[in-house]
Amino acid sequence: MRTVCFLFFLITAIADIAKATNPECLEDRPNDTCVVKASSHSFSPPNLLIPEDVRGVYWIDAGPDAPGYSNPWVDLNYLTPFPDDDKKAGQFYVLDKTAGYQSWEDVDESFPYIKSLQSRTTRSEVDPTDLTVNWSACLFTCGSSFETWFPLPISSPSKKVGENEYIRQAKIFGYVVAEWKGYRIIDDKGKKTGFFDQMIQRIDDRAVMIQK
Repeated sequence: MRTVCFLFFLITAIADIAKATNPECLEDRPNDTCVVKASSHSFSPPNLLIPEDVRGVYWIDAGPDAPGYSNPWVDLNYLTPFPDDDKKAGQFYVLDKTAGYQSWEDVDESFPYIKSLQSRTTRSEVDPTDLTVNWSACLFTCGSSFETWFPLPISSPSKKVGENEYIRQAKIFGYVVAEWKGYRIIDDKGKKTGFFDQMIQRIDDRAVMIQK
């Protein structure tokens, strides 16, 4: 009996510690994700290595007819520059499953993609001159001494159509397969733009993110 009580206490203590280390989490969700209040989320400070005209946080809005395909935020301040001696010097990258880098709507349709994302190691590679995103994967070489990144046949170019407003596309092998709106919701100085409140209203102030 004492052993059972001790185990119960230990499990409860571990759960409490987990919650304490993830103070933003309101509710747990599958695949080590949780719901957070987007309006009070702590975004990364401005990354001064990124050109100011594209620096910030973006909302990718696929619209109400495409549940699970929107990102309440994609925080480009998480980006790291490629080394100067790399063939991709001048561009930036981030692992797609980095906790806090991006979020999703709190709908069932979001979780199959998140599960797929966490089962592999891919990275976004961002060209700051036009906000085009390409993707690559390390496949079977991940974590090895000969880690190699292989380009994937998908890209996402952007076209600026207004102040902090963009049209984004998804291309596979160069063919456009989807198009959606994009908005900068946190600007280069870390200030909220007029689109921030629109994002909050669209998602009812609830976003799902990978736990830190």
